[in-house]
Amino acid sequence: MPRAAFLGASLIVLGGAGVALADDGFKFDVTGFLDGALYNNDQDTSGFFDPDQNGLGGLLNGKLQLRGSILTDGGWEFGARAELRLQSGEQSNSTSGADDWLQAEKAYLWAESGLGRIELGAQDGAAKQANAAPPSITKSLRIDNPLMMPVVDGEGAYYRPAGLMLRTDSYASDQSLKIIYRSPRLFGLQLSVSYTPEFSANLERFVKTAATDFDQQSDIFEAGLNYDTNLDDIRVRASLTYLIANNEAESDTSSTIASPWVSGDLSEWSAALNLKMKGLSVGAAYRHSNARGGFVDHAPVVLTGGASDTDIWSFGALYEWDSWKVGANYISGNTNVAVASLGGGFIDEQKGEGWQIGAAYAFSTDIQLSAGWQSYRFNAGPGINPGGLAQTGVFGAPGYFGDLDADILFTELSFGF
Repeated sequence: MPRAAFLGASLIVLGGAGVALADDGFKFDVTGFLDGALYNNDQDTSGFFDPDQNGLGGLLNGKLQLRGSILTDGGWEFGARAELRLQSGEQSNSTSGADDWLQAEKAYLWAESGLGRIELGAQDGAAKQANAAPPSITKSLRIDNPLMMPVVDGEGAYYRPAGLMLRTDSYASDQSLKIIYRSPRLFGLQLSVSYTPEFSANLERFVKTAATDFDQQSDIFEAGLNYDTNLDDIRVRASLTYLIANNEAESDTSSTIASPWVSGDLSEWSAALNLKMKGLSVGAAYRHSNARGGFVDHAPVVLTGGASDTDIWSFGALYEWDSWKVGANYISGNTNVAVASLGGGFIDEQKGEGWQIGAAYAFSTDIQLSAGWQSYRFNAGPGINPGGLAQTGVFGAPGYFGDLDADILFTELSFGF
């Protein structure tokens, strides 16, 4: 879709229905949540200038969501929504790395009828919205797409060696200006599609800029198919998503013996399945990305020839009875890392995995206290981490990609309203 037609087409759709209001058509509500965690992190990172981050710590993550809507006599509902986020710096923001305590994160308009729903503004994309993540006992301090990350690097930032992020959702266009269409749900199936002109998370650069940036991914198209239904006593949720984008200005366009790869366009796909029978829920998810580590900021490392391919698997199980819950999760990721060398470029690997076991008690539908144990392991291949050194000056090695072992005892208190 040409960018000049993007806003025009969206406004026509949003404004095309009759606007005669129903008598009781106006609604407004304020909702949100606040999650707080205390933890003890026993973290060991190998190599020079050992950036261990041991000891007690605390994190916060929350949202304030404002929503208003108008129902027309013609059956259309028009609305607006805004979201403010409270966070503990960049340890709570894996999408854009913003470290401000308060972020204006989302703001969008929407229109809905029996034909489906259109959204226009700063919102998550079709692939993210359709994703059916495995169950987790924790709200924000989880291991698949953690919204609060206790494991950090030497700078105190969200830990992602070689960019490896343990999350199975496609989040490249999170919070960015876009247009989204979601079909009505028929026989359990719902189709979502979206278009994002350019990365603009946290309402930054809310319109398309004229300048191009090296390796910035823009023109992001996404599609997601979500299935949600009950089969006898079993609730089945599943998803299949796909995302592609365009590299605005490739920073590496020449192939040499030492570095035979060139910059490429972003592409991702994911799949997930969840089953729930009575109090037991189990689920699994998979994501493949050609961005190194699956880390997609405005300029991810995307190389041709599979030199940055990433695969991430996630599993979860949860059992609930009365006001109690127990659960376990596991996630594993593997990413290719291209290593330049005068003797010929080669591909090595960065691996990571995480475990979580915990229990929770729900005081009400809006208040939950959980506690448990998390464990993270990251291991770099010998080509990018020779001798087990976390930070190397060896020629041909990217450096700063190390081995890490972290064990975390935590408690999380979650409030919703």
